[in-house]
Amino acid sequence: MIDTSQIGGVILAGGKASRMGFRDKALQPLHGEALLAHVIDTAKPQVASLVLSVNHNAPHYQGFGLPIVADHVQNYAGPLLGIFSAMRWFLESEQHRDIKYLACFAADVPEFPGHVVQALARAMPMKSSTATYICHRGQIQPLFSLWDLTLVDTVEAALAEGLNGPKLLFDSIAATAVEIDGDSPGAFFNINRLEDLQAATLLIGKKSTRTL
Repeated sequence: MIDTSQIGGVILAGGKASRMGFRDKALQPLHGEALLAHVIDTAKPQVASLVLSVNHNAPHYQGFGLPIVADHVQNYAGPLLGIFSAMRWFLESEQHRDIKYLACFAADVPEFPGHVVQALARAMPMKSSTATYICHRGQIQPLFSLWDLTLVDTVEAALAEGLNGPKLLFDSIAATAVEIDGDSPGAFFNINRLEDLQAATLLIGKKSTRTL
């Protein structure tokens, strides 16, 4: 069984947000709080340590109190590079030597179950996998995934071949899908455009009433 003390986490917020008019998606307000604040609230209790993958306007994110990890090689090359950069950060950190796995969260998905990482971690040894990812209501959620840090060289090689998303790598590393329920109508709702943000205010309740 994988213990929480072995799991580091990264919130992936390093994209250009072109469909949001190049605004910082993670900083857009939902019920008076930044999307990122919603993600942190649910993600932080699930991991031993949490970092933030950001490639621009870093000072705007410092107030959230998380270490900021920029892309290791180049900016805006996709979420797989953000995952790789976070892997390298944990592997090179003397303070996080106990971290053996990386859990990933999307900064533009403010509503998800509080047991996502637990479900991913439970499935990994059962399926003898080195990576697991969420499938919700028949739809793959590749950014909600758990990676063994021993995959760092494999991920680096995939980046060198031009892959930019984790979904493209899952088949070659025999990653395992984990079905998960989320009764909230806003569970795993992805916010890419301003219209999505408006829809999210109806789908996702305020913190005091949000349940999954």
